[in-house]
Amino acid sequence: MSATTRKVLGVVVAVLALGAGTALFTSQRTTQLNAARAQAQAEVDDELPRVAASLDELTKDVATVAERGANLEAIATLLGEITSQSDLAPLAKTFEGFETEPFFEPYAKVGPHAFFLGSTPLYCTEPALLPRLQELATAATTATALIPYGGAVWLVGVGRSKKTTPQQQPMLFALAEKLTAEKLETLAAKHKAALLVVPAGKTADAVGGGNKDFLEVLRQRSTSMKGPGEPCCSQKELAPGVQLMVHRDSAPRLLAAGAEASKAAIPIFGVAGLLALGALALCFWPQSHKPEDHSELLRLTSEQLRQSQDQLQRLSQQINLNAPSTDRFATPPTPDDGLGSTQATAQASRYEVVAPLGEGGMARVAVAVVRGAEGFKRTFVVKRLRPELSANPEVVSQFIDEARLGASLVHSNIVPVFDFGRDAEGYYLAQEYILGRDVDALITKSREKRGRPLEPAIVLYLGQEALKALGYAHTRANDAGKQMGLVHRDVSPNNLMVSARGEVKLLDFGIVKSDERATKTQAGVVKGNLFFMSPEQARALPVDRRSDLFSLGMVLVSALTGDPLYSGNNVYDLMTRAGAGPTEADRQRVRSSCGALAEVVLQALSVDPASRFPDAEAFGRALAAVGPAASSAELQALVEDLFAAEFAEERQKFAVSA
Repeated sequence: MSATTRKVLGVVVAVLALGAGTALFTSQRTTQLNAARAQAQAEVDDELPRVAASLDELTKDVATVAERGANLEAIATLLGEITSQSDLAPLAKTFEGFETEPFFEPYAKVGPHAFFLGSTPLYCTEPALLPRLQELATAATTATALIPYGGAVWLVGVGRSKKTTPQQQPMLFALAEKLTAEKLETLAAKHKAALLVVPAGKTADAVGGGNKDFLEVLRQRSTSMKGPGEPCCSQKELAPGVQLMVHRDSAPRLLAAGAEASKAAIPIFGVAGLLALGALALCFWPQSHKPEDHSELLRLTSEQLRQSQDQLQRLSQQINLNAPSTDRFATPPTPDDGLGSTQATAQASRYEVVAPLGEGGMARVAVAVVRGAEGFKRTFVVKRLRPELSANPEVVSQFIDEARLGASLVHSNIVPVFDFGRDAEGYYLAQEYILGRDVDALITKSREKRGRPLEPAIVLYLGQEALKALGYAHTRANDAGKQMGLVHRDVSPNNLMVSARGEVKLLDFGIVKSDERATKTQAGVVKGNLFFMSPEQARALPVDRRSDLFSLGMVLVSALTGDPLYSGNNVYDLMTRAGAGPTEADRQRVRSSCGALAEVVLQALSVDPASRFPDAEAFGRALAAVGPAASSAELQALVEDLFAAEFAEERQKFAVSA
C-alpha cells in the first residue's frame, strides 16, 4: 500500500469516527427533546379537565346566588298570593319593579335574569336569551350551564324556591353572569396556564386569561386549527358552542432537555475525537514495515474502525438507560425484520418493573417506572410481547399495529400509548398509568360493599364518557384526511377504566379493526369478549362502528344489573348466544331491570345493525335525554369509597398522585 493510500484511508477512518459521533449525539438529543415534548403535552392534557372543573365551579357559584334570589322574602309573598292562572299576568310588572328595589340590586347587577313559575316564563330582562334559560330552568331542580350569546360566554345558574304556590308550583330564577377576562385571569394564575374560551367558534369574541403571547398562540390555533412547532395546547368543548383552550409553556422543559442532552456531547465527541486522532496517527506516522506487511496495516485499521463503532454503541446504550420516555407521537423506526417495529439491539430495558399486573396469551403487563436526571421518575403500564412469540411475524405485526393505532389516538377518554420499541427483553409498548379500576372491578366491589350494582346516574355518566371515546375513534382520519375505519371490537367492562379522579377511559386497542392495519383478521376468525360482542362479530361477519355500540349497550346492562346479559356453560354455548343476539326473554329482562335506560339500551342491542343508533353521537344524545347523569365528582367519590384502602396502598407503592 502506498503512503498516499494509507493517508487517505486514515482520513476516511477519522471522518467516519467523527461522523458516527455526530450522528449519535444528534440521535440522543432528538430522543431527549421528543421525550420532553411528550411530557409537556401530557401535562397540558392533564390540566385541561382541571380547568374545566374550575369553570364548572364558577357556574355553581352563580347557581348559589340564583338559589338565594329564588328564595327572597318578596318571592315567597308573591307565591302565596297566586291562586289561579289569571294571577300570573301582572307578575311581569311586579318583577320589573324589582329591578329598582335595593333588596334586588345584588341580583340585578349580575347580568340577564328571568323568572319562571314551573315551566311558564313570567319575566326576562333579555328576551333573546329566554328560550335557552327556559330550557335550562325546566331541565332540573338546580341547573348550571355555559351559554354563548351576544359575542360572549355566560355562566348560567338556576335556583328554585323552597316555597310553592297553593298548586305546588315553585318559582325558578335563572341568572346569567358574563365570563370575563378578570375571572379567567384568576383561573390562569391558579392553573399556571393561559386559558381561552371561544364562543360559537368566533375567535374574535374569545375571552382569555394569562400570558398575552400564549393567548395569541391559542387564538392562532383556534383560527387555523394548526399548532405551533412545539406542543403546548389542549382543547375541549365545554358545552355546545363553547370551546376551552389551555396553553402551558413548554420552553423551560425543552431548554432543560436540550441542556441535559448537551452534557452528552463531551463524552461522545471525546471518544470520537480520540479515535479519529488515533486513526490519523496510525496512518500518518512514519512506517518501517515491509511491503508484505501492508495487508496487516489494513487489517489493523479496519479493526480500529470496528472498535470505534463498538465504543460509540456502548456509550449510546449508557445514555439511553438514563433517558426519559420518548415522544408518544413518534413513528417507530423500521426494523431489520421488515415488520415496521423498532430495530432490535442488545440494549437493556429502561423500564424498571415495579409490580406485575397480569399475563395473557400474547403479552405480559406490569407497572414500571422510568428514571431520569435530577430525580425524574414517571410511572407507566408496560405491555411486553411474550418472548416465544417474537419470532412469529403475524403476532409481531399485530402488536406493532396496536402500538401505532394506540399512539394515533389522543383523547381524554382514551388511554394513550406513549412509547413503543424493542430492547433486550423483546417488543414492548408503554401506556399511561392510571390509578383506578376497570368497570368490571367497580361492579364487583359495589356488590360486595354496598349489596347492589351501579346506580342509573353513574351508568349514564359511564356510557356518555365511553361514547365520547368511541365517537372520536370511529371518526378518526389519517394524515391524508381519509377515515381510518376504526372499530374497537372489544368494548367490555374490563376495557373501560375509571380513574381515582372520576375519569372514564377506554383502553386496549389490541384487536381493533382498521383500514390502516398491516394485519387483517382472517375470515371466520372471531376475536373479542363473547359476553359483550355483537351478533355479526360473533358470526365472523364484517363489522362497523355499530358493533361497538352494541357492545357498549351490553356493558350498560351489566353495570345496571351486576351480571352480563348472556350466560353459558362453555365457549360453544356463549358463541351460539352471541351469534343469535338477545332473545325476547333477554329483552324482557332489560325492560324489567334497567328502568329508564331500558329503551335506549334495547335500541343499541338490536340484532340488525340498521336498527341500532347510527353512531356514538346519536347514542349519546339518547342517553342524555333519559335524565341527568352523575358528575365526575360523584363517580370519583364512589370509586374512592369502594377502593380507598387499595388506592392508598398503590399511591404509596408506586409513588403516584390521584
